[in-house]
Amino acid sequence: MSIRHGIRSARSYLTILIGFMIGFAIVLWVEHQMPKRIETAEGIVLSKDFPPLPATRALTLDEALWARVAWQYFVNNTQPNGLVNAEASQPWFSLWSTGSYLLATLSAYQLHIIPRSEFDDRILSALETLGALPLLKGGHPATYYHAETLTPVALNGENTGSAIDMGRLLIPLQILLWRYPEHAVAVRQLLSKWHLDDLIAASTAQNTNLPVTRWVLRADDGRSSYGYRLYASNMLRAINTASGLAVTQPPDGLKLIEIDNIMVPDEGLRTPWGKQPSLVTLPYVLTGLEQGFDARSGEIAWRIMQILQKRSQYEDQSDTINTDYAEQAPDYAARKPDRQPLTRNASNSPVAPDNNPAARALLSTRGAFGWYALFRNDWSDAMRHHMLPMLTPGQGWKSGYNIDGSVNPKIEADTNAVILESLNYIASGQLLCLGCLSRPAAAAADAEPEGVTPE
Repeated sequence: MSIRHGIRSARSYLTILIGFMIGFAIVLWVEHQMPKRIETAEGIVLSKDFPPLPATRALTLDEALWARVAWQYFVNNTQPNGLVNAEASQPWFSLWSTGSYLLATLSAYQLHIIPRSEFDDRILSALETLGALPLLKGGHPATYYHAETLTPVALNGENTGSAIDMGRLLIPLQILLWRYPEHAVAVRQLLSKWHLDDLIAASTAQNTNLPVTRWVLRADDGRSSYGYRLYASNMLRAINTASGLAVTQPPDGLKLIEIDNIMVPDEGLRTPWGKQPSLVTLPYVLTGLEQGFDARSGEIAWRIMQILQKRSQYEDQSDTINTDYAEQAPDYAARKPDRQPLTRNASNSPVAPDNNPAARALLSTRGAFGWYALFRNDWSDAMRHHMLPMLTPGQGWKSGYNIDGSVNPKIEADTNAVILESLNYIASGQLLCLGCLSRPAAAAADAEPEGVTPE
């Protein structure tokens, strides 16, 4: 049989084969033209290896001591007006640090560190002073205040308030409404004085093809990342009917980045040399401690912790990307009219604002205690043990380690508040808890004759 005759006999089979090849090529071309599939917020679900959340237990003797050292910070830094310095011996506070103080007070009471009488006095004094704060033109509080004069202080040349910081302050106020109704009247009176809806603004259409009004946060200073928005969203969405849209929609959409083969939200820092990959850990830790994880925040926290565990095993620790920044503190002593506040370095001398955020990166004490409470394993226990040198009797806990391995000696409200929240989480679970109303967790505190006193 000739080759020509064989081809003629097999032409039907060849036609089918060529048809399959053409069809396959068309499928490949279409798939290539389609947008690449990326993981979105809706795709972030609990992974199969997500660990069970730890059960509550009584604190050990060491843990009870650590909690009392943390509370000593607030004893030492309480102003006569009832609020607390955000930084030891520095007369300033923010809405964020005030939220930390109230959460620390709730934790100290539930841990039986302070009696009910001191708890009530501190809460009432703080609420009364918050109600007396001078407000901005929009009718809501400023972000930063002088702790003694209660005058608003601008940072970076402006003071427009902060929706994210307000979201943190609203968390302890909500806990007071639910768990301590005797303070509900004072909380309602406070909130009635603030026009919180001014923190939410309507923006112009983002493109001509979609002429839809967008609702955005009017001002949230440095905390505009996805993690902080997710953390504050549960409280902020209750401000008005548009706030839920504003706080849950990232300005540029949710973008993920792969770090060590794990996908996490891209919250890279914009530095003079470009946008650097980073992990913003604090809002996810706070979400678990205060409100309890949902599937999204819990999975992101678990992924971040896995990355941190991998990175802690690297020989070259200069490649760290764990970013947990100290708050930029206004320097009131050096501040002059028409000049923005300066920042302070570790030696408390005034320096110009640092344009390199990585220089303020911390392997923080608060982060170590947060992971220790939320995901208890050998790594988190080792991280917590690594922070024991930060304990300063009679003063509180230092902030942690700088990126170069040196100690950051600042003693701040945020650090000590998160330590108290973490230890309270171990003993009682999350702070914002409806089911906890039936538990007599704090009943024994009334029998405590005394709390922590200054040394």
